[in-house]
Amino acid sequence: MISSNLLNTVYTILANANLPLAFLCFIMAGMQLRAEGGVNYDANGGFFRWIVWGCIMLTITPIMSWLSMEGIVAANNLGMVSTSGTQAYASNIITLLNDFVNNVMRDRIVPVIAGALILKALLDAAEGHSPIPSIVSSIFLLGIVGFYTSVQLWMTSDQFATTELMSSILNWAMSSVAPVIGAMCLYGAILQYVRKQNWGTLAFVGIAFLSVNGIWILVKGWVGVTF
Repeated sequence: MISSNLLNTVYTILANANLPLAFLCFIMAGMQLRAEGGVNYDANGGFFRWIVWGCIMLTITPIMSWLSMEGIVAANNLGMVSTSGTQAYASNIITLLNDFVNNVMRDRIVPVIAGALILKALLDAAEGHSPIPSIVSSIFLLGIVGFYTSVQLWMTSDQFATTELMSSILNWAMSSVAPVIGAMCLYGAILQYVRKQNWGTLAFVGIAFLSVNGIWILVKGWVGVTF
């Protein structure tokens, strides 16, 4: 019975505190983006992993429903049986997580980290290094509330909620973020041309970012894959 109460407590916490936990995962992704270069991320790196964990936290209830549909009976029974003691314990933890993420991380720590990254960008530039990684990570952290709000609108409640959410994030990156990066690359190419420096690479990359949706459709067509 102890193990049953423990599982129910853990599930209750995950199911009711999934929103602040997901928000915390996205904050960690923004911090990790600085370590991975700012404008790029490793396919198996921390940024991508934290984004995936954020999606999992947001869709923990559909995941449990999917497990119960696959015949895992325990997944269907979690959260149904618990004592008043375990409910009170879980409630205290949920309240603590909400207060920490919303009142401490979002309202106080994240702005300080974003400001520190801008300072880091200036110091990097003074030493002759690129300030872009710190600036990109700072922008991501300052816009984390808007990103999180958009992610919540993309959520579904079916058994494929996690993968559909990640697909929506990918589509958003291709349709909203990629054109901005493409325009910045073209501006950089123009600046390089005026300075009579190598501008061809930036121009090519900028055009590629502006047409990333078409490139993605083309690649899927080559391999015969549909989503």
